[in-house]
Amino acid sequence: MIEEADISNEKVLEAYRNLVMERMLDKKMLNASRQGFLPFYIPLMGHEAIHIGIGLALRNVDYFYPYYRDFGALVQLGIPMDMIMSQVFSNASDNELGRDMPDHVSFKKYNIGAVITPVAGHLMSAAGIAYAKKYRKSDGAVLTTFGDGATSTPDFHVAMNFAGVYDLPMVFLCENNGFAISVPTYPNEEGQSDAYEETRGPIYKKAEAYGFEGIRIDGTSFLEVYKQTRKALENASNGPVLIEAMTYRMGPHSTADDPNKYRKDEVPEGSDKDPLIVNQKILKDMGILTEKKIQDINNEIDDLTSKLVDKYEKAPKPDKKTILDNLYETDPWYITEERGDIE
Repeated sequence: MIEEADISNEKVLEAYRNLVMERMLDKKMLNASRQGFLPFYIPLMGHEAIHIGIGLALRNVDYFYPYYRDFGALVQLGIPMDMIMSQVFSNASDNELGRDMPDHVSFKKYNIGAVITPVAGHLMSAAGIAYAKKYRKSDGAVLTTFGDGATSTPDFHVAMNFAGVYDLPMVFLCENNGFAISVPTYPNEEGQSDAYEETRGPIYKKAEAYGFEGIRIDGTSFLEVYKQTRKALENASNGPVLIEAMTYRMGPHSTADDPNKYRKDEVPEGSDKDPLIVNQKILKDMGILTEKKIQDINNEIDDLTSKLVDKYEKAPKPDKKTILDNLYETDPWYITEERGDIE
């Protein structure tokens, strides 16, 4: 698999470390939310392998339009941790000045478009960037991600149709975690569900309606996600692709959600379907990981993430004077007046 993926053992091991970092940071930031340090948080458990695979696959010439559950992709891409954590905790170093919810990033410097809260709202922005790339004949492609629930929105279909009509260099990646908040994606194995299911039939087949290819992949293996996403990005000049990456959301949709109200815990942490366990087995079979190496990484990352969360929990918030910053290129008179009131 290493040869097929064309990644060195060192890079694979680094990717695994980042997967562990995402898992541990996620659990500690969820605890920080429960302790009042974060007013709102979007858990990530179950998506880690998809995020790491995406981060491995993206190239410098590509643009990335993520959705609000893609924290780990930023870690794997090498975005400075200070930029990521400052945004999550809305502190004084946040380049958005603490004005957005956690995980709603926007890093122009790194070709990362803004996360938009309304479901699938960013897909048309991503399609616009892909159109501009094709018009300018520039290298690279656009990758955009979204959950399974997004495939039932008008924005998804408009973006898919636009990409298909104009044959855009674009990869749509659906992180199918089995639930659109509390609504299951598909009926259960007996063909029944306790509520209306989110969609009928496999999501990847929706690409056929717009004249391009759709594929389904294992979203619990970061090497598989990397291989298929990189291949799609490299071939995007021939037209768009829809990837449906299958996984399971192991936690709540957000801190405002209680999954025990609508489902059983089908994939508990540490089970055979847990992405952490899946990738440990793959890397052990490849001779890259051992039990001792796993424990060493766990100890290292546990200490590192504890220090990170502690640091950003205590970091100062933006000064009240920044509330009127970045609204206008030149302040009109009434903003100048209001600044005087604040000061």
